[in-house]
Amino acid sequence: MGKKKIKHLKGRKNKNKKMKRIFYIFFVFLFILVLIAGLKYVKEMYMSKNIEDSKIEFYMDIADEVGNGKIQLNWKELLAIDLTIYDDDLSNVKKSDALSRAKKFIKYSKDRSGKWNYTLNNLDEVLEKHNFTESQKSEVKNNLKKLSYVFLGNKRLNEKSPEVVFINKIKSIAIKNYEEYGVLPSITIGQCILESGWGNSELAKSGNNLFGIKADSSWSGRSINMTTSENYDDTIVAAFRSYTSIDESIEDHGKFLKENPRYEKSGLFSAKHYTSQAQALEDAGYSTKEDKNGNKIYAEMLIDLIRKYNLQLVDCELYQSE
Repeated sequence: MGKKKIKHLKGRKNKNKKMKRIFYIFFVFLFILVLIAGLKYVKEMYMSKNIEDSKIEFYMDIADEVGNGKIQLNWKELLAIDLTIYDDDLSNVKKSDALSRAKKFIKYSKDRSGKWNYTLNNLDEVLEKHNFTESQKSEVKNNLKKLSYVFLGNKRLNEKSPEVVFINKIKSIAIKNYEEYGVLPSITIGQCILESGWGNSELAKSGNNLFGIKADSSWSGRSINMTTSENYDDTIVAAFRSYTSIDESIEDHGKFLKENPRYEKSGLFSAKHYTSQAQALEDAGYSTKEDKNGNKIYAEMLIDLIRKYNLQLVDCELYQSE
């Protein structure tokens, strides 16, 4: 009996050693992962890198990261400043420094209820914070002027480009819609482009309907029947709202979203950034577009389009004017 007991205890000790060995290996593995992640973070944040070929996307990401979903910064102003600081050579940019400079644009204040409000310092105020000389200030503004019609992928347009003409045509009404309904101009313009193919869709031409809003039971105005794509390869015939003008279509878009509870529920109006508003639209079921694998793609498509044509910079104007 005693020998069996000793044998049993020996087995338990071996089992405990095995468990300790497993835990030891696990913690060593975890430590290595944390170390690798830490080194990667340090490299990303504090080591110089050449961003010349990806500078536009780099500064777009910096603007979005610093804005943190609460406010929209102007990536062109960030780039114009760094082009001056680095004398047009962006081969040694540090992300930590770029983030630090971008944070100088944000102005914080509290209202009476204790809620934080965010606005933007204008470019002149930020240049003062950097203690730039008059010559440097002039150089920053010259750099900014050169970036006027620069877009993602180093695509260059001009004031006569069809895309720029279309955006400028609906920009003011999109801003007005934001003031009345809370839908960011970048979202309104982006959806105009995405849903109507820059105003060239048959629905836009025949019914001035830029957003593909259907004529449901709540609609008492004119309607038009059109064939539409629902998913990756599905098409249906549906009734869509018809308007007398593009402005009427844009105004009804804001009203349509505001009066439908599902958009409030999805967080559309509490969102202050184009990425979160785009996702809220998808979550609320504005579009059922899917890829061939059945994944929803509407938010991604809208975000990509907004970034491609600098539509988020229209949102930036809202905070600069407040």
